[in-house]
Amino acid sequence: MAERQRAPWPEKNADKVWEHASKRDHQGAMDTWYVVRDQLFGSADAMEGFATWWGQSTFMTNTEDVIDLSRENLVAYWQGGGYDSYAAYAMNATKRISRNETVMNEIAGTFEGCIDIVYDTYANAIEFMSACAHDLIEAEATTVEEIVLPWTIITNVIQLLNNFVKNINDLIAKSVRQMGELREKGVFLARQANDFADVKEMAGAVGNPDLWQVKPIKTEA
Repeated sequence: MAERQRAPWPEKNADKVWEHASKRDHQGAMDTWYVVRDQLFGSADAMEGFATWWGQSTFMTNTEDVIDLSRENLVAYWQGGGYDSYAAYAMNATKRISRNETVMNEIAGTFEGCIDIVYDTYANAIEFMSACAHDLIEAEATTVEEIVLPWTIITNVIQLLNNFVKNINDLIAKSVRQMGELREKGVFLARQANDFADVKEMAGAVGNPDLWQVKPIKTEA
């Protein structure tokens, strides 16, 4: 799993956006500012830790390896109905475990997709905030240099704050749609997980010593 980095909070740019939003009493911009700072990233880092653990889990793979190794060792020395029954059990068990492992890997992929969306959305929101701050600074410079009319200044600033709110809302809406698609996949995978195939019990023949015979050792004439 690729290492992700949370975009750093742009302290100065964020302060600039907040300064103008509060000065103009722009509630939408202030609410959006709080959403980006306090809610947008959520617990993505904790979710990533869980997804990493899930994706790196080797329980099923190790179990398959142990079962395969046991069958490979037994076939060298044993024959008979008892061995045949165990070999059939082992093959059936590894098939079921492999199927379950495939579903679990797909679930891990869905986790990663959700986490990618959160990281990307947060990073893009930070970019929008920084761009808004840059535009506000330019508006301030224009005010000083060109001495534009006061109401024009206010109109420009409000429009920049409106754009900030719209950009963030559009970004979140797009992310929600992507999350919805992944959620549909997650529901499908959850249904598959409900149908996880249990490994059946070994047949009674496996435990009958009379059905196990040691293979005769071939000797050279």
